Amino acid sequence: MKLVRENLLLFTICLGIVLAWFLPEPGRLLKHWGMSNPLILAIFFCQGLGLEGRELRRTSQLTKAIGWGFVISQIIGPLLAYSAVHLLNWRSDNQIGFMVICCMAPTLVSGAVLAGRAGGDTATALILAVGLNLLGILTIPLNLQWSLGTVVRLHTAGLLFKLVLLVLVPAVIGQAVKGLRPNWANQQERLILTLPVVALGIIVYLSCSSQADRLKELTLSHLGSLLLPSVVVHLLLLAAGYMGARYLLRLQEPACRSLAIVCSQKTLPIAIAVWSIAFAEAYPLAVLPALVFHPSQIVCDGVLATFWRKS
Repeated sequence: MKLVRENLLLFTICLGIVLAWFLPEPGRLLKHWGMSNPLILAIFFCQGLGLEGRELRRTSQLTKAIGWGFVISQIIGPLLAYSAVHLLNWRSDNQIGFMVICCMAPTLVSGAVLAGRAGGDTATALILAVGLNLLGILTIPLNLQWSLGTVVRLHTAGLLFKLVLLVLVPAVIGQAVKGLRPNWANQQERLILTLPVVALGIIVYLSCSSQADRLKELTLSHLGSLLLPSVVVHLLLLAAGYMGARYLLRLQEPACRSLAIVCSQKTLPIAIAVWSIAFAEAYPLAVLPALVFHPSQIVCDGVLATFWRKS
């Protein structure tokens, strides 16, 4: 139990993936009932509840973080993916799927939770997640166009509304509650630390359960061929984010950790949406690289977050 408590984030992530593989039906049902959204709301309410208001006043640092985060997520990420698929001579489904996931904006949930767990700056993680997803509305189609020669239409208004409703609003409410009842908020430290971690594990379970049939189409050789490039690209993005934030921008250590984790991650729901809109009919297995990339990045960052938290 001590080992589980010290590695709760990694444990819940791995448990979510294992349950999705062997017991996907309850996850699909909960996903169908829309349980992901309340979990996301709870996560960002806790993020807002634990956020110190003074952290939001560091405008200069946050602006620099968003600028470098954009370079990592929307410029270096697609370029690394383009280099990888051509180096490996990938064609068809693997090429398209890998480019799609690597052109995505950061995850809305796991990046912020992992950054907080790693001793990162909550405000920086939160603003990066929202800001880069908003910028991604414009840059994702452009990146897919130059890398795959494809124009993809994203529902801009719908995505913007979802970002505001699921991320910004609960975080603002959490911050307002902290301002109105600071003593109560300060007593909820265990809730603020534990609930987002458990909720993230459940979200991983729901997300993987909904794609379990396609995930089981992977053979060991196919899995290995997708897993190694996924991990390498993610770790290169993470290293570039951290090194640039630390030595180029000279940000403080918590901000460096948040930028590295958030900006190196790629969101699965939007990747699947883009795949279903533009590629599903002609390239049905192009979803597999995304299904490998997504859990691999979370597991990698879960290990890193555990290490950083102890350092």
